[in-house]
Amino acid sequence: MKIAVTGRPGIGKTTLCLKVYESLKDKIRISGFITLEERAGGKRVGFKLVELSGGREAKLARVGKGKLMVGKYEVLLENFEKFLGELDLNGELVIIDEVGPMELKSQKFVSLVEELMKKEKLLFTVHYRANHPLAKKIRRDFRIYTIDESNRDQVAEEIVTLYDR
Repeated sequence: MKIAVTGRPGIGKTTLCLKVYESLKDKIRISGFITLEERAGGKRVGFKLVELSGGREAKLARVGKGKLMVGKYEVLLENFEKFLGELDLNGELVIIDEVGPMELKSQKFVSLVEELMKKEKLLFTVHYRANHPLAKKIRRDFRIYTIDESNRDQVAEEIVTLYDR
């Protein structure tokens, strides 16, 4: 089962991925990563990646000016691609949080996700406005859940049930 979750920023896509991970990690091998906000003084100053199997971290983006920009964030492409090169993706279930504008700046990421799409059990989050051909393909080929405050907990439980077979 290939599932993609989408919804507006801050709605709980990463939290949903963590709920699925916590519910299933003792039953099946899960690999992949989540993306977390980095905050300072109550303001978002960047994003970091956290590997699910092992907890290794890497910076994805920070507020600032650089070669690759998404809004006010400089995408740290070298960090991201080094992280991807060392990422364990051999789980029975692979979680990728997220397929979004920052991640899609990396051709290495695009190629990696295209290769992963051959697997049977995938859980991706997709930026709600991503218009990249890969995001369109995921929306076409995966079961899509659009989450909001009213359904996010129920959707997490449903996804756990689907993968817990």
